[in-house]
Amino acid sequence: MRTIAQSSWILASCETAADGSDKLPQRLASDCAFNSANVWQFWARHEKGTSDMTGKMLFSSDQLPAAFDDRQRFGLWRDLYSAQYGLLDFTRAEDRPFTARLEFAQFGPVATGWFEGALIRARRTRHELRRDARDELFLFFNCGHSPIEVHQCGRELVVQPGTSALLNYYEPGDCRHGKDHLWTAFTVERHRLRSLVRNVEDLVAMPLDSQSEAMKHLQRYARFLSEEGTAGDDPALAEHIGNSLLDLIALAIGPNRDGIELARMRGLRAARLRTILAQIEAHFDDPEFSLDSIVRQQRLSARYVQTLLQDSGCGFTERVAELRLQKARRMLTDIRHEQMGIGDIAGACGFTDAAYFTRRFRMRFGMSPTAFRGASVSHEGMEI
Repeated sequence: MRTIAQSSWILASCETAADGSDKLPQRLASDCAFNSANVWQFWARHEKGTSDMTGKMLFSSDQLPAAFDDRQRFGLWRDLYSAQYGLLDFTRAEDRPFTARLEFAQFGPVATGWFEGALIRARRTRHELRRDARDELFLFFNCGHSPIEVHQCGRELVVQPGTSALLNYYEPGDCRHGKDHLWTAFTVERHRLRSLVRNVEDLVAMPLDSQSEAMKHLQRYARFLSEEGTAGDDPALAEHIGNSLLDLIALAIGPNRDGIELARMRGLRAARLRTILAQIEAHFDDPEFSLDSIVRQQRLSARYVQTLLQDSGCGFTERVAELRLQKARRMLTDIRHEQMGIGDIAGACGFTDAAYFTRRFRMRFGMSPTAFRGASVSHEGMEI
């Protein structure tokens, strides 16, 4: 979530009149002569709300100036949303008045959201990715009565009412909604889930078991937080709720033992495993990084470290290789790295041999890095 100070791209679209008074964003200035002081008062109220990271915040179209028509209300709401929560390309429903309501709360590492509105499409194209890099995963539940069509990573998924899907913010993606647009969601930084769920990127836009006990419990938890739950002004409580949610999300989506083992571990063993996983996350792309690096820093035996990692479902060598391959996959689809050669990308991910990297990449993703990069560009028309 952003603050207004971080949203210079939208504020830069505003001018200051000769008398020093603010004007409306240029996008709206030609359409409406409404007194802009009300708009900036809204900004000030909204900014104050975002400072309470442990309470629930409401962001609603009802808070917009009543003098705006539907098109203007949607335009300003979209800009304010993008400035606060991240760039998305929205399409509103033309057959009914524009309304949108988002409730948001941050619990430690997990952001929770509840949305309802007259929007029929939300997407992130390469344009949004270029201007707004976010390394986050988004688990949502379709709480409406219409299916949601999801497109991401070259996959297509229909999320039926009452079911869920995992998306990411760092690749092009598209959601098309039916008559109603109603969801509950959890947003988590990718590295947090990746340390709990092995190969979590493979679950994006793939069917999830919405009938599992863990997933049902997560939905009930979401409903409780929506209806009654905030942590007030207690940061320790918010952190505890967030960590509980994080473990539950891992149990709900994780098809392997990583998340289960970490969620069940307690005490020193769990703390050591989390520390080891964090060290791997921080240094896996260093070609010199090895098991001995962990042993020296953590002052543990190599056998104990290997046992902890194996108990979590994946040994050191396999885990590091997967992290390097996933980073390469992201770089190959990232417009910011489109001028980098395959060998340079391999080196940036920790591989010292480009030919070995190509073989491992082909084994993991079914095509060479060059072919994968070409396929990602061809999917640009589907970026929804």
